[in-house]
Amino acid sequence: MKALKSMGTFLLALAGGYLIILGLMYFFQNQLLFMPSSGVIQTPQNAGLTAEDVWIETADGVAIHGWYFPHDESEFVVVLSHGNAGNISGRIAIAETLLNCGASVLMYDYRGYGQSEGRPSEKGLYKDIEAVVETLKADFGYSEQQIVMYGRSLGGAVAAYAAVQFNLGGLVLDSAFKNLKAMIKDVYPFVPVWLAKYDFPTDKYLGQIDGLPIMIMHSPNDEIVGFSHGRALFDLIDDPKRFVELRGGHNDNFFASTDIIEENWKWYLEEARRAAAAQREGEDR
Repeated sequence: MKALKSMGTFLLALAGGYLIILGLMYFFQNQLLFMPSSGVIQTPQNAGLTAEDVWIETADGVAIHGWYFPHDESEFVVVLSHGNAGNISGRIAIAETLLNCGASVLMYDYRGYGQSEGRPSEKGLYKDIEAVVETLKADFGYSEQQIVMYGRSLGGAVAAYAAVQFNLGGLVLDSAFKNLKAMIKDVYPFVPVWLAKYDFPTDKYLGQIDGLPIMIMHSPNDEIVGFSHGRALFDLIDDPKRFVELRGGHNDNFFASTDIIEENWKWYLEEARRAAAAQREGEDR
């Protein structure tokens, strides 16, 4: 009897501890998901690149910051929506690679990241990317078809959302996840997915896109966003599409796969040019 009572006390304590952990994860999930930094790792000037500081006001009045890297011989601008940590100062090598591939680049920081104002949230990040597209159209003279979205990790959902909202020229996803609930199942299998405040449903957005050339890049050695996420997203889309297998882990695959990334981005931009030309020809008829 005493042993049963002790066991009951232990199970109650275990259940209580579990509920406390769930409560903490619920109330602090913003801190678990969004990991912004305001520190400057590198500037375009330090890297020997020409870039313009860009300040963009969102529909809800938040000022977000970005860098625009012009490429005088390109009709396309690639917009980078980065992952959940750091800021754009740690991604300048990506801009340099994209410039070498033949595109202008706009890198921006979500609200609460880098020099951008505000606090991050799912709806907030969507407002940020909407404002980025509108600024490229109004202030830089790009048409929607000249804008290519490049979303990495968490940014994959943001980029896919933009591709649903606008008639863009292309979409590239790098190490993206299907949706946040699927990620919770992978990383925190003991946590009920209904506790998630956010969705970031990359898969849902991809299901609403038709006819856009899409390239998906993922590494089999990604230890954070499993390779199965990339393959599942690829299976959701129709041609024209391309799957690129990268090397390295989640946070170092760019440096481990720069040659692969550059080769496939050059192919992709040419594919986007062909698609844009075909669309213009169809409109002229």
